[in-house]
Amino acid sequence: MLTAPLKIPMPLDKAGHKIDVTFDVPPPPKVSHSTGYFLGLRMLFAPADPDGKIATIDANPVFVRVTLHRLQDGKEIPVKIWNRVDVAKGYEPSRFESFSLKDDIAVSSRAFTEYSGAPPGTPDASTYVLEFGGPGEQGPGRYRLRLETLKDIPQLKGFKAFLSYERAPDR
Repeated sequence: MLTAPLKIPMPLDKAGHKIDVTFDVPPPPKVSHSTGYFLGLRMLFAPADPDGKIATIDANPVFVRVTLHRLQDGKEIPVKIWNRVDVAKGYEPSRFESFSLKDDIAVSSRAFTEYSGAPPGTPDASTYVLEFGGPGEQGPGRYRLRLETLKDIPQLKGFKAFLSYERAPDR
């Protein structure tokens, strides 16, 4: 049985790629300021991004249909996935609100970048993280995640990416 955090290889260029995985979520760490788990993509890239991968995936977001269920007493109980959206207008400061996914469809959006400190151009040395949304803190247990890519995006062919389900960074 898999245990969160999950990191599952995922092609991004073709519609119809499906992931159906059952996994366990352990209890949260005793000291954490994390808001719970999030679902997203981890894309590998070279420091300084000489191939322009970040700009390419930002210009061609990944659309997925995704559901999450908690498995309890032989039943699958739906878990809402929330997406944080900046609702500020014009020159207002950022103001985020959470909305549940409409029709279980999520779109990738920039979350954060992890730089390895490797020299510029070192292949796959850093990670760009994009978020689809997250269920927040649901507690330990067994879950089933189903996901399907919805659009052909030929510009993303050959990108090394992984579906991730992991704790949000401490804030």
